[in-house]
Amino acid sequence: MARSLAFAYALSLIALAAMVALGRGLLPKPDGFTTFFYMSLVGLLMLPASVMFFRGSRLSSGPLRKLLAYALSAVTAFLGMGSSAAVILVLLGAAKSG
Repeated sequence: MARSLAFAYALSLIALAAMVALGRGLLPKPDGFTTFFYMSLVGLLMLPASVMFFRGSRLSSGPLRKLLAYALSAVTAFLGMGSSAAVILVLLGAAKSG
């Protein structure tokens, strides 16, 4: 397995574990908007993971491994773009707590 592919798997698993921990109430009594913002910040880790998945897929051998890596690259890219859009909306003030 390519080293960048292994780093991408580790980074995406860390980001998903952090999102689950934030969603389950890791921080002491945050409101929903703060949790949303922190989860979006953690979701930004998906953008470098997407690039690492793409680079690792080009270096890996086997058609199934390449297909899985390319698919994960696309999925993590969409997750990262969604998180970056959420962070931008919060920072611009377009998204506000209810």
